[in-house]
Amino acid sequence: MDLHTGRTLWSESDISPMSYPRLDGDVQSDVVVVGGGIGGAIAAWEIAERGFQVVVLERHRVGMGSTRGNTGLLQYANDMPLAEMIRVHGRARAVAFYRRCREGVGRIREIVKQLPEDVEFADRMSVCYASVPADIPRLKDEARALAQHGFAADLVVGRDELRRAFGIDREAALVTYGDAEVNPLKFTRALLAELVRRGAARVFERTAVVRTEENDAHVAVETDAGFRVRARAAVIATGYVFQNTRPLAGARLGCTYAIATEPLSDLAAWPEGALIWETARPYLYMRTTRDRRLVVGGLDLPVPDGPRRDGDLNVRAEQLARLTQQVLPDIGPVSIAYRWASTFGSTSDGWPVVGEHPGFRRVFCSLGYGGNGTVCYAVAADIIARRMAGEARPEDDLLGPDRFALWRRAAKRLSAVMTHGAPG
Repeated sequence: MDLHTGRTLWSESDISPMSYPRLDGDVQSDVVVVGGGIGGAIAAWEIAERGFQVVVLERHRVGMGSTRGNTGLLQYANDMPLAEMIRVHGRARAVAFYRRCREGVGRIREIVKQLPEDVEFADRMSVCYASVPADIPRLKDEARALAQHGFAADLVVGRDELRRAFGIDREAALVTYGDAEVNPLKFTRALLAELVRRGAARVFERTAVVRTEENDAHVAVETDAGFRVRARAAVIATGYVFQNTRPLAGARLGCTYAIATEPLSDLAAWPEGALIWETARPYLYMRTTRDRRLVVGGLDLPVPDGPRRDGDLNVRAEQLARLTQQVLPDIGPVSIAYRWASTFGSTSDGWPVVGEHPGFRRVFCSLGYGGNGTVCYAVAADIIARRMAGEARPEDDLLGPDRFALWRRAAKRLSAVMTHGAPG
């Protein structure tokens, strides 16, 4: 799968990465993590924190898959607002998930403090504006739901007030606190480099896994060169490529577009470095960088890759620039320096996929599908690491891939009806 097209900002801003060897022999470890992107790196870190030795296998170069197209917004809010998630999953489960995501942002914050390298982490508030006036009641519902369950949130209503407070030319916005931003590629590389420096992990690049086997005591993964890694457990953190190898009925892939501007002379018109998004679906999302660039994404399509995605890149990049100036008219002219399209995944119920891999007992999935994927990877890493340390909680099973069994059965039944006609 071709995960990107165009030039991504992060891969050109980190020009001297550490390189790792290709696996050239059989090895053993406590845990093997398949995938050297941001999800695999966070999983390796959390597992190593519990005292386990880790081997990380990356089929290409560390961080150069989905991670380099990641825009680096760290938000606990989901693509599915809390008020809606309560209706879908019930109050207790929805609130617990939102709290977990808030903890995930906090956990990333704590991990960053242990890294010797600057990964451009910064605490941020988030501003979600009403795309159209008809969305204002939804923002009010969300503000009530968040406040009721201990999430700090402020609602700003009135075009003049919102323009004065944040420079946003819309009728209303919901402001939340406790989010952050990061350079996702630097973060991934710094995590793995620090684990290697500490002797807690070995990392191998250009090493693809082609087969996985297990018995009652161990799991073994075989590489494309015929070598094997034998471990007590394996974690599959291959991101959206997973959907190509073992499709999950409740997951779907699409693409999103993004731009990074040339550095602005100043950011006085930007609302205090906030992360900005909107109520519409698909939504526009925006942030700034330390060197005063704007990073803007959105205009999603339901195609993960291919000619339609790639052919729309330039048109949609220019559209993102125009939309930015419409929402933030005081920001002034922007010039596009980087433009790219990336594959992304989401799930039917708004939750990531974390837990026992279908068909295995010692292989676990860590798939941060959704708009707040990096935060979901932090949640997933915590769940898997605790399970390996014998600290599993019953609620962890709610995110497992087996929850899509109902969707799979429904899809098969629908297919049969379409092929043979309705019974009776």
